[in-house]
Amino acid sequence: MQADILIVGTSVFDGVADEPFAGYVAVKGERIVAAGPGDGADYRGAATRVIDAGGSTVIPGFHDSHTHLLMAGMYAAYPNLADCRSEAECAETMAAVYAKDPPPGEWVIGFGWYHVFWDDKVMPTAESLDRYFPDRPVLLLNAEAHGIWVNGKALELAGVDASTPTPEGGEILRLPDGRPSGVLLEGACGLVTRLAYEFAPEEEKDLIRVFMRRASSLGITSIGDVMPYFHGNMGHLSVYSEMDKGGELTVRIHAAPDLLGDLDEVLRWQRAFGSDYLRVAHVKQFVDGVSTTHTALMLEPYADDPGNTGVRLFPLDDIARAVPEAHRRGLSVRLHSCGDASARFALDCYDKAIATHGANGCRHTVEHCELVSDRDIDRFGTLGALPSVQPEHLALTQTFADNPYPVTMGEERAARTWPFRSLLRSAGHIAVGSDCPVVDNNPFLEIYRGVTRLHDDGEPAGGWNPTEKLTLSEVLKGYTMGSAWCALREDEIGSLEPGKFADIAVIDRDIFALMKSGDAEAVKSAEIVLTLSGGRVVYEK
Repeated sequence: MQADILIVGTSVFDGVADEPFAGYVAVKGERIVAAGPGDGADYRGAATRVIDAGGSTVIPGFHDSHTHLLMAGMYAAYPNLADCRSEAECAETMAAVYAKDPPPGEWVIGFGWYHVFWDDKVMPTAESLDRYFPDRPVLLLNAEAHGIWVNGKALELAGVDASTPTPEGGEILRLPDGRPSGVLLEGACGLVTRLAYEFAPEEEKDLIRVFMRRASSLGITSIGDVMPYFHGNMGHLSVYSEMDKGGELTVRIHAAPDLLGDLDEVLRWQRAFGSDYLRVAHVKQFVDGVSTTHTALMLEPYADDPGNTGVRLFPLDDIARAVPEAHRRGLSVRLHSCGDASARFALDCYDKAIATHGANGCRHTVEHCELVSDRDIDRFGTLGALPSVQPEHLALTQTFADNPYPVTMGEERAARTWPFRSLLRSAGHIAVGSDCPVVDNNPFLEIYRGVTRLHDDGEPAGGWNPTEKLTLSEVLKGYTMGSAWCALREDEIGSLEPGKFADIAVIDRDIFALMKSGDAEAVKSAEIVLTLSGGRVVYEK
């Protein structure tokens, strides 16, 4: 058989074996027809495009299991404030960007600020934004995506003032006189995001296009789109479907709409949007927040805030009822969990669902798994639940000395965070992703963090909680087959095997050789030189 594309190289990682081999991948149409050792001579023809990858690494396309699709598109399109070190610098940066080259729309939007990164670590106020934007509404999402900083105009449009009651599962930070300060946390974010994050269909398509261009340049060929935010689902499946039918999608989307919405409607969506590039794979919801703002649910109080065990972002009784109902309908569930109490709650929900309705092929996940009690880790394997992890979260701060976890959790609990290896041992699979736009969706950052567990300053020596390090092949399998397994598509994507879709990425260096030589830094700076999606070249450097 003559292949359309033949990729030949000395480091082919098929996602099945633990080590790469010298060999080839042959592509015909949208699928892989053969892969293995050798030069693939039997698949060469006059019309075959032969790609000599040399010593580059050939892998299955990355499957980012945890992406906020529309927000990730916004992240790529709007200013990123992650490098700012003060409230004033953030405000000045936004003013400079919008004065020089303002993005379209009424709202001034930005990402990535975090008081934890700042020198004074003090929450900002609307006043500093009002100085530059007195008449345009401003909404800046923080680095964890669990808090927003807005100006006076945004509060005015949203009708948020001193008399506004605090929403359940949220907090409106207030000035001494009771007026909103300009920072809203968790469930309170939805008071403003319902206005700022509502886009017309063409605007939504443009954001998805921005996302896909960057994703293809990073070798990402599939994503899990966790759609719910505090005001409802982000994105519209009908818009995704229009792009799909028009042949525009270059990234396979596995959507997870709101668990607490109309589950019968989700089933209708599942039937209506069931193509090779668009699936409704799960439903999703938040159980808790994040530990840095003391909103992750903990079994024991925070070390620096005695008596506080976190915040329930949504009524837990509602979630506990919805999970078995989703399971009964054959809908897999994804529950956000950063604290050990929320992880236990999620596993309890899955346990009840299976006990009530029986095992039925659903693949329920616990998202993030930052802290899991030792007694709950083995339950992943028992219940068939999947850990969905994002290693880059481990390095929230640039330096290990600034790491807030030993302060908020205490040293003992901080020493048990992100138990990747223990979870993989129990579950047999892990799904790896980025949580973009919470962090950049560059897969090489996730790989570096998963195998080294180092901050960007190279500390702590040997890695943070080093017994939980993953090997390079384990991270890559989590980023390919593990995420495909999560999406119930391991028979179609996730590895370089005959019959599967030709979703392939070529990395510009032999990352296995670099890792074996101890040069993990060179892995972090790796780049993609070629990406195929369904046999189509969607990126080439």
